Amino acid sequence: MKKFLGLIVVCLCFSVCFAENTYQTQIVDAEENFKKSNFSKTIEIYESLIQIEKVNSPYIYYNLSNTYYRNGNLGKAILNIEKALRLAPRDIEIRNNAEYLNTVAGQVRRKSFPDIFLRYFSLNEITAASTVIVILFLTAGSLFIIKRKLILKRATAISVVFLIICISLFALKVYNEIAVKEAVILSASNIRSGPGENNPGIFTIPEGKIVSIISESGNWNNIKIESENKSLMGWIENSALGSINA
Repeated sequence: MKKFLGLIVVCLCFSVCFAENTYQTQIVDAEENFKKSNFSKTIEIYESLIQIEKVNSPYIYYNLSNTYYRNGNLGKAILNIEKALRLAPRDIEIRNNAEYLNTVAGQVRRKSFPDIFLRYFSLNEITAASTVIVILFLTAGSLFIIKRKLILKRATAISVVFLIICISLFALKVYNEIAVKEAVILSASNIRSGPGENNPGIFTIPEGKIVSIISESGNWNNIKIESENKSLMGWIENSALGSINA
């Protein structure tokens, strides 16, 4: 039985190492194509890593964003840098690139105080911290019930405070990045008054703008965009949008 379990562990380790080597080979190939200005091939490799291999790395999104920008596709460049920023919010290069690309698109990502604070922590980090605090709370609480020591009582009280803070941050982060659906305009589009091409256009929206998705109807999305201290709403086809949340 022990030999069997050991064999499983060895096989799993081998699989992980093999996958990492495969990904690294593809990344090196993408970097070589980027240096040769073969942006189409570079995009193909990075998109394959994300869409097929399910690699969820901020630096893959960052490199893909740079490639799309060099290839003249501002919308997808902003889409991927925003995804990278959510995974690595404290990375200086990612933050600088996000600010630059949004400036090119003529928009400023204004945030409230909670958002400004939360942007320094990813959802994965807050989730991990919350899990650790829950374990500490349960451990301290259980030990206090058994031994009734003052230090354990204080440890339990402190862990409760941190638990409340972490849960609050987690709820805000989930709301901002999951409940509130945001998307990037992938190409300049005509926004219509209703879902369907038979509805009249009410305004146009340039590539790269970030919008909020209010509702969906078939292949159309009702979106809202903040423009010059006012909100504009209308309908756009799904194909013209790239979801940041996905």
